[in-house]
Amino acid sequence: MIRVLVLDDERELREEVAAYLLGLGYAVTEVGSIKQFHQYFGPDKFDVLLIDRILPDGDGLDLVSELRAASVRCGIVMFTAKDGTKDRIEGFKTGADHYVSKPVRLDELGALIKVLAWRLSPMVEWRLDKNHWTLIEPGGSSIHLTTQEFDFLSILAKNRNKAVSRASILNQLGKNPEKADPRNLDALVLRLRKKIEEATSHPLPIKTVHGVGYMVSQVAEGD
Repeated sequence: MIRVLVLDDERELREEVAAYLLGLGYAVTEVGSIKQFHQYFGPDKFDVLLIDRILPDGDGLDLVSELRAASVRCGIVMFTAKDGTKDRIEGFKTGADHYVSKPVRLDELGALIKVLAWRLSPMVEWRLDKNHWTLIEPGGSSIHLTTQEFDFLSILAKNRNKAVSRASILNQLGKNPEKADPRNLDALVLRLRKKIEEATSHPLPIKTVHGVGYMVSQVAEGD
């Protein structure tokens, strides 16, 4: 579960953001000042920090600078009413990962947090279990796969971190590449991604290699 700490002195905005993120399944803690932030913050307690630029007891950028100087790895998103290039550059130099201008677009913020938390998370491992036709996600939960889904992932796992051509995938799935509709393979990948997204907070590391085919990382062949 993605853990988010929201620091903003505008209670209405803070509560709106927190409610939206809670609805996405994130764990959310709200604080309204830098003093409160220090009361709740711990380097291993949160994945992403949302920090307002102007706070009643200081500048959010000073807090970001303090955190980065202490080697805090959390993703940091700045809320700001200032939308100037100079302010953004200053924030990035200080250590902010992203800037979000007010009024905040909640859907964009939610997607941004998910990507940022995933990028900063430790390397995770997925495992195929051929005895039960399942994919075991990093948290340990098993996701049942169809025969075609399992065979497709097995082909990619055998060539981990290498692009596998569409023709090769189709051949190994028992289909004639010259006669098979390439859109069927794309549809398979879309269905698989949707299944994984609905079952876990971790996006499946399938990468589309344009003009070639597909590849995976972090997926291991099981016993």
